[in-house]
Amino acid sequence: MGIIGKKQSVCRFLGWFIILIGFIFTLIIDSFYLANPLFIIGLILIILLAFVTLKFPYDLIKNHRLFFGVITFTAAMIFNIIIFPFTNNQEYFIKYIPIIITNVLLFLTWHYALSIKKKEKIAYVILFLTYLILLICFKLDLLIGQYNIYMLIPNLITISGFACNIIAETDMRKKGLMKYI
Repeated sequence: MGIIGKKQSVCRFLGWFIILIGFIFTLIIDSFYLANPLFIIGLILIILLAFVTLKFPYDLIKNHRLFFGVITFTAAMIFNIIIFPFTNNQEYFIKYIPIIITNVLLFLTWHYALSIKKKEKIAYVILFLTYLILLICFKLDLLIGQYNIYMLIPNLITISGFACNIIAETDMRKKGLMKYI
């Protein structure tokens, strides 16, 4: 890459790191918002299982990622079926499910942030845009209704990380320093 692309590479990595920080802050704030210990355990379980499935370096998991993805999804669904009778139905569908969906989308966005494959980069952009749309649909009423502006801070951090990453990659593509596989 040479000296020319080092600044953009650092900016691209910084965007990935900022998305990770935004994701961690989002999990923390969402756990305070959920307030039900079963919901918090479910959120952590789903994110942990997704992390193991996507990021674990062992060949067994890498070679059989679809199989482990199905096991992860099945374990998450079984947990959700088990906790459903112990929760308020309205709270379950209005709070818990939207938070799980947006957090999984944000996790997948972070996972694909440094990818150099064209299909994964397209998935990165689509996942992030879907995350933003769902975030606006699910959390805008919380921000307006309860004046909890602190809930918006992790989302702004995540948006800035995405912007940093996209700007660096666009600049690298213009200079011919980055080609997608």
